[in-house]
Amino acid sequence: MSDNDEIAQYFGPDAAKPEINSTLKQLTKLHAISADELFIKWEQFSRNERHETSTALSSTNVDQFKTFLQTKMEKLANSVGDHSFNGTGSTSAPSSAIKKPRNIKAINGGSASMFGFKTSPMVNKRRKLQVKKEDGDVNNLQFESEGNSSFTNNTEIKQESSVKVELTVKPEPTSSTPFSSSPKRSVSPGSIVDSLNPQSMNVASGLSEENESHVKIQPYYDPSKYKFRTMRQKIVDSSDVLDEQIEIASKLIQEHYRLSPTDFGDPTIQSQTEIYAVGRIVPDSPSAEGFLNIESLSLETSRISGVGRRIRLNFENIEEISLFSGQLVALKGKNANGDFFLVDEVLNMPYPDAPVSTEEDIINYQTLLNNNSSKIVVTSGPYVADNAFDLSHLSSFVEKINDEIKPHTIIMLGPFIDVTNTMVMNGTLPDFPGLKVQPRTLDEVFTKVFTPILKNINPATQVVLVPSTRDALSNHASYPQDSFDRKSLELPKNFKCFTNPSTFQLNETYIGCSNVDIFRDMKEIIKGGQTSARNRFDRIAEHVLQQRKFYPLFPGGIKKITVTNADKKTYRHISGADLEVSYLGLTEFVGNTAPDVVIIPSEMNAFARIIKNVLFINPGKFVKPRGAQGTHAQISIACPTTEGDSLTKVGADEILYLHNTWKRSRVDIITN
Repeated sequence: MSDNDEIAQYFGPDAAKPEINSTLKQLTKLHAISADELFIKWEQFSRNERHETSTALSSTNVDQFKTFLQTKMEKLANSVGDHSFNGTGSTSAPSSAIKKPRNIKAINGGSASMFGFKTSPMVNKRRKLQVKKEDGDVNNLQFESEGNSSFTNNTEIKQESSVKVELTVKPEPTSSTPFSSSPKRSVSPGSIVDSLNPQSMNVASGLSEENESHVKIQPYYDPSKYKFRTMRQKIVDSSDVLDEQIEIASKLIQEHYRLSPTDFGDPTIQSQTEIYAVGRIVPDSPSAEGFLNIESLSLETSRISGVGRRIRLNFENIEEISLFSGQLVALKGKNANGDFFLVDEVLNMPYPDAPVSTEEDIINYQTLLNNNSSKIVVTSGPYVADNAFDLSHLSSFVEKINDEIKPHTIIMLGPFIDVTNTMVMNGTLPDFPGLKVQPRTLDEVFTKVFTPILKNINPATQVVLVPSTRDALSNHASYPQDSFDRKSLELPKNFKCFTNPSTFQLNETYIGCSNVDIFRDMKEIIKGGQTSARNRFDRIAEHVLQQRKFYPLFPGGIKKITVTNADKKTYRHISGADLEVSYLGLTEFVGNTAPDVVIIPSEMNAFARIIKNVLFINPGKFVKPRGAQGTHAQISIACPTTEGDSLTKVGADEILYLHNTWKRSRVDIITN
């Protein structure tokens, strides 16, 4: 593909104009970036400078874009020149290198199947989760997509297969306090960066002493299934899981499109007859690295459908498509010459069901909330900066939680003590004032430093903790991941420790949390201008729903971090999704049902979007790596009521209600 074609692919047909095309090509060479990276910066310019969703590609706007890039480059150069690490430490404080063994005790939650496709969760017998989102036979219910009505920072970031970050840690001065001063905030704390559905409802008032309201939290997963031992994967077990995923997807396609088993065939066998084939998208070369393209893809079959063989794919007859490595797809076409499978049609994977509640349940939730709106706060780690172990942000935020925000529920996602934190990796954690005995392990750092702060949270507020694979506190360093042990962390009873990922019910609302960055890791292979013009977050969110997995990418993303300390010794840490392939069934949606709210923290800019009637939220990082202010999400959900059009009534034998959480919710992304 020529440079002109590549620029036009991302910027659209207007980029084909000679004067615009030449300017954009010069910018890619001047800043040493690719066309898609330049388009990312164009979206940033459109959103942050012009305050527009989409900016017209004209000569005037391109000139302003050049000025925008030059200004950013000058600011970056100045910040790098003036920057130095200012964390404090003491060699007398022993670093944590030893983890105490502990018995993890899980909560008593509902059970879940190994694979979400197969069985429903163990829920109330009166509850049904069988309302179809497409082509449903319940009152011919029609669903609408609200993807374009929501907000985002409209930023698309290209991620390489490995990201190398060079950090030089200077010797840290001795000080009486371990906390460095925080950098100046560019936006005042409490400012709303963006808001979803602000015109529909006001911010919920939250907890009130005069009119106390409560929430009920019920997990929907089997804790015993997360007690597996990591780093013990067997090739046979992993292949069985990957093979079974293809077979389950094949049955799903057959039932949804009402196809006969004879309509399916082996795409690796030469034939002049069109067939339907279901398999997994993989690179055409086992050694392929970096970004794939539409010409370098193959289809991996199951043992039943194609003896596990692979066949190269030809998409020349397809105009619009978005693919990624590991995607389960259903294709119609033929293998006429034995060299490739010519695709004539791509069948969309059906969307999962929508959760519903009985009328009795809705009335019970109204009573719990006293007809008030529920208020949820969502935060995502890290909670300390990379260059200073400063907990003042977290301490002041807890005070604000109690005095101003007053939420019913707080969902806190890790990492809490990040193993990639520079001070943790170098063993330069400071002495903590006020402690008679300094922590000897990272577990003790949490119980002696973090726990006292978290205990100050109002006991009436329910707190949910979800770990990260970068958490030093977790016995599991792979995904899916077991929960923390609440008792070993010395946390009170209003804290609940859930797995990663986890699905739980907060009153009537089903919430799914996954603490692995699918929005950063997924590298899409896109064909077609209209598909590439859509918001990247929308496309990835739809993939998550259609694949019915919180992390459908395979293999998982990899990130390499190289750190050089003051002694000029270099350490390399490799992190990423770290998939436990044998247990990938635990990453699927429970009970063939999509959550009302999906929370997936990401390094990308914070956002909240409505995709196929599901609310997707990225709360942003609580603290940025260099200590800059982060963000959190506040969700206000109106109390459900059977009166009016707040909920949608469905069902024939029994009256059931769709939750319509996306209609009844307001989401604010707020600075800390």
